Amino acid sequence: MKKISYGDPLRLGPVTMKNRIIKSPQSTYFWAEDQSVSEQVLAHYQALAAGGTGLIVIAALQLFPCAHGRREGGLYDDRFIPGMKRLTDAIHAHGCVVTAQLIHDGASDLERPRCSTAFTADELPCPTEFCSPCTGVSLAEIEEMKKAFVDGAIRAQKAGFDGVEVHTANAYFLVSFLSRIWNRRTDQYGPQSMENRTRLQREIIREIRRACGEDFVIGVRMNGQEFGHERAMTIEEGVEAARLFDREDINYISVTGYGYGAVPMQYVADYWAYPEADADMRAYVGNFASGLLIPAAAAIKKAVEHPVFAGGRLDAERGEELLAHDVLDGILFGRPHWADAELAKKILSGRYDSIVRCTRCATCEDPQDGVPRRCRVNPAFGREAVLTVTKTASPKRVLVVGGGPAGMEVARVASLRGHAVTLCESQGCLGGKLPLAIMVKGCRFDEVQSLLSRLEEQVRQQVSDIRLGTTVTEDFVNRERPDVVVLATGGQYRLPDIPGIDLPQVQGVRSLAGRASLPLKLFGPARLHTLSKYVMPGMGRRVVIIGGQIEALQGAVFLGRRGRLVTLVESGERLGDRMPPRYLRRTLAWMQRTGVVVHTSTKVQQIVRDSVQCIKNGVAFSISCDQVLVFMPPEVNGDLLSSLSVPVYRIGAAAGVGHSLMVHAIYDARALGCTL
Repeated sequence: MKKISYGDPLRLGPVTMKNRIIKSPQSTYFWAEDQSVSEQVLAHYQALAAGGTGLIVIAALQLFPCAHGRREGGLYDDRFIPGMKRLTDAIHAHGCVVTAQLIHDGASDLERPRCSTAFTADELPCPTEFCSPCTGVSLAEIEEMKKAFVDGAIRAQKAGFDGVEVHTANAYFLVSFLSRIWNRRTDQYGPQSMENRTRLQREIIREIRRACGEDFVIGVRMNGQEFGHERAMTIEEGVEAARLFDREDINYISVTGYGYGAVPMQYVADYWAYPEADADMRAYVGNFASGLLIPAAAAIKKAVEHPVFAGGRLDAERGEELLAHDVLDGILFGRPHWADAELAKKILSGRYDSIVRCTRCATCEDPQDGVPRRCRVNPAFGREAVLTVTKTASPKRVLVVGGGPAGMEVARVASLRGHAVTLCESQGCLGGKLPLAIMVKGCRFDEVQSLLSRLEEQVRQQVSDIRLGTTVTEDFVNRERPDVVVLATGGQYRLPDIPGIDLPQVQGVRSLAGRASLPLKLFGPARLHTLSKYVMPGMGRRVVIIGGQIEALQGAVFLGRRGRLVTLVESGERLGDRMPPRYLRRTLAWMQRTGVVVHTSTKVQQIVRDSVQCIKNGVAFSISCDQVLVFMPPEVNGDLLSSLSVPVYRIGAAAGVGHSLMVHAIYDARALGCTL
């Protein structure tokens, strides 16, 4: 039997996928405010299609108007058809199949939350930040919902989509029938049998087929397994449901999953085990790296006739293995496609080493202020029209100061554009504080190592003048005579003005980085992360961390997991600023569960030999400790080269706390590099 590979075509009813690589359905929030196709949507999906993907599933196309300002695509009105036609034409121009995922959000619908059964706030299986109290639907409303799905499919067909995907997964409307967690009905749609629980979906499939004919793809997106609830769907139930869908006139089954609980996994498997897996998820830790959702998908694949797709934290190598062993018929890649729009081309040509890897950092799960989705490693994600690297008509001499992520990226981009680039780094190696970040984070969750390796390799290939161990002064700049200077030197980590701050047991980011530099060179950051679980010379057992934002919380996790008794002291009321919300929720829950003591709205008055003296709400108190660490956000690096006559640009942390994360460093660098 021939082994299946990525490059093998796959027949889906009336159409043929040119390969087995699929862009999984994910909300980008790039749509216009009126839910129509925006130029941002067009550019994004065109880039994915040009990147060689075999099938793109356009996510979460709404069958009813969304809450004001929520930027999802709509298919509830004919006015959307012309824009959708532009989108499908742009995708088809690259030989890519495209389907429209039809959805009602169920309890997540902010305008009119509806489910199979009514749920009060107290009855909801997950916190109200993820879903809302909802009404149960009557039989008449079920007919209304069926009509909405069919009408959406008809519009999708008119707009040139090759087919539709009926979304009965995650925790949305149709899954409230499929899942016993939600379904408490007593009629023919009730939980008494799987026939009942899949009845509505199968009726929708049949009506879409009647309305759209045989030359139209119909796929089903379903939970193969649920987690974190006593009534969660098992793999066996997932197989039973899939068999019923498989008997209908469909063309593929796309398998995902969902996790419930106080801090739910939701549909993203990357974050549920951070900093440590919850008790009810520990049994699944072994499947974390190989694909949490694969066991259910593999069981379904064995039980059905139609093609089965799945994803969930898979990389290119793991997907290749699953295809070769006939575990799946196609591989769903979500965030890996966001990290690298040319993922498919690189896989198909065997250029795995050139893939820009998703680092699982949760940055893209952090919609903010008009920038709904962003990617740490691919700043052009959602900005394809403006951050494409093109040759310049006016080459310049560019001096880049600093060899961290911002410096390497701007040097790389400027060189690709045709500028003459000199990159100077005061240390003896490139990377800046990335090795220190890898040592703290490790490589299991936030995979910074791939970012460092890629940037260093590319900058060495593309920048001919790299000077390590070089301190840049004004005299140096005057001798080099650049046209532009880019400061990518990182921020200033100043110690606060507190009595006792100069005591030997007090360390800041700068001094800790200095202490770690030799061990990092000797062992490497990943190995040092592991070694630090057994020995941390000079680190006391009782540690007070001054600070409460992302730096402090990551430090607390690192030390807490190494047996230290950690107390956080934060002057403000909020914790975790700039930390992606998914990681923040889990971190705060973990800190509470493991005994990390937190004092907010607390001022440090003095540090003495064996304690930190604090005051909160006018009440003074003392925290006994062996070690004090200052983990506060960086400040603008404003003094360096301040009097130069040539243009000077600051990027990354050198520009201040609002630019201090890796996502800022890479974005600042790309944006500047594309405009120099």
